[in-house]
Amino acid sequence: MSAAKETRIKILSELYEVEASLFTDSDEAPEFFENGDAAVEPEILEINSVGKIQDDGERITISYEESEATGMECSLTSLSFLKKEPAVVTMMRSGAVSATLVFEEGKRHHCIYKTPFMPFEVCVHTTKVVNALLVGNSLELDYMVEIRGAKAERTKFKMQIL
Repeated sequence: MSAAKETRIKILSELYEVEASLFTDSDEAPEFFENGDAAVEPEILEINSVGKIQDDGERITISYEESEATGMECSLTSLSFLKKEPAVVTMMRSGAVSATLVFEEGKRHHCIYKTPFMPFEVCVHTTKVVNALLVGNSLELDYMVEIRGAKAERTKFKMQIL
């Protein structure tokens, strides 16, 4: 296993509140993905951080500490994928909040998001995974996440390893 190397990370997230529900019996993408979101003003979050990248020969893992800007200070976020399956990316959070989210294009995954107050059931539907970390320095995810009983949120996530 190789040692983790320190690296600079730039993350740009565009967050859109949407009127759609993932908690259905259908595996189809919610309609808003088909119609676009040009009329909705996104919340933009840009983070520059220092993190670690590790390649153990089979899996690439990038980890970084969350900041106050994300509202998840005291949490560690790790993104990882198997080299033979770069289109399936797993995000693990630990610390003040914890969760494991799976991003797989065209798929819906359920998980539990644990907070200091209570756990929430979460559904994630990913419409795009562009993982260029094996041949370049970037990862793009376009997904919708919904906490049962709350409004859904679409996120366009872009990470660059600098």
